[in-house]
Amino acid sequence: MKKLFAPFISIGVFILFIYILSYVLEPVTNFLAWFFLTKKEVENTLTTGQAILIDIFTHIVTYCIVGAIFNALGAFDKNGMHLLYVIISELISLGLAILMRFIIDYYWIIFIILGIMVLTVIGFYLYKKF
Repeated sequence: MKKLFAPFISIGVFILFIYILSYVLEPVTNFLAWFFLTKKEVENTLTTGQAILIDIFTHIVTYCIVGAIFNALGAFDKNGMHLLYVIISELISLGLAILMRFIIDYYWIIFIILGIMVLTVIGFYLYKKF
């Protein structure tokens, strides 16, 4: 009798395990889906030159960050460095793409603010000098 129901019990336990696991992993999968869809959407709005600049800057910054982290730890593990590089690279790439999109959309506001700041600094310098 025990051998007769053993496959059904194991299938039931497996289905229950998958059901519970789906609730546990749902926030993680939702975040990953949002992350990659947002990254792809933002990258599709950039020109080729902007995307190349973002990729070059991403690699430079990521290598520096990963090198600094593992230098501080005093251990250089090839697999750990690669995994950390991939994670940091994706985060920095998304951040830079969003920043580039923001700058492109609001460049005139940014130039006005920077112009006011430069004029203020020049004014203070001239005020102190005379």
